[in-house]
Amino acid sequence: MKRLAVPLLLLAAACGGAKPVTSTTQTSSQSQTRLADAESRAVALLRAGDLEGAARQYDEAARIAASVENADAVAANSINQSIVYQWMGRDADARDALSRVLDDPRRPFSERRRLQAELRRAIVELALQNPVTAATYAERAASRCPDFSCEHGATILNVQAQLALEKSEPQNAEVLAEKAGARARSRSDRAETANALRLLGKARRAQGNASGAIQPLEQALAIDRELADPRKILADLTELSLASSAAGNKQAARDYYDRAVTVSRAVRDTRGLAEMEAQLRRP
Repeated sequence: MKRLAVPLLLLAAACGGAKPVTSTTQTSSQSQTRLADAESRAVALLRAGDLEGAARQYDEAARIAASVENADAVAANSINQSIVYQWMGRDADARDALSRVLDDPRRPFSERRRLQAELRRAIVELALQNPVTAATYAERAASRCPDFSCEHGATILNVQAQLALEKSEPQNAEVLAEKAGARARSRSDRAETANALRLLGKARRAQGNASGAIQPLEQALAIDRELADPRKILADLTELSLASSAAGNKQAARDYYDRAVTVSRAVRDTRGLAEMEAQLRRP
């Protein structure tokens, strides 16, 4: 298994094979050096698989940025810290990391950074099983992206698709996932394309079309393997096991399950393993 990819905002929770969110240069030379060093250490620790260390360094970078009123760097490092905390299964800490951006209306954050933080907060709230709060932040992000034409349009649509699934509206989720996929492909955004395909598969399975869920899920898995994103691979394998079981292919379901267990243990994702097993035990 390849090492963890450096976090890109929203996951690419969002993620995989991409550069971290970067900030503009606004500080003095000395402070900028300290800030750049902290950010570089965070990236190096992340590549080495030391998530705890990376989270501390992103926190240090945000602190340095705040001390010299570099709002863009405060936002970028807070968002990256949130992503890392969520990878660690520390969803509450992931939410708290965003407070520097979302709870400080006086700091001059750009519209782009506020949108990114709101969208990241929506993703965290979904993980915390707070769909109402997640919807509120998703709506705020969408209001900054008219007609989903901004760089994060596909991510917003994917979050809305997930929210539709949470509300037991799989038909609406399928439509939103298809729109998200089209938007992502128009920008050559493979990570969000894979997210859309995974959500499409989940939406189809939720409508009783397990056989129709297999193809998009296999396509999502192929992309995530190219991106070397173990957490997305785990999600794909889990969904493929569930869809295969629902379609009556017990052997395929077992094969995907075994592969998912291997990936989960390799990345020490005990929470993901527990969630997967709970899902697979459901009737």
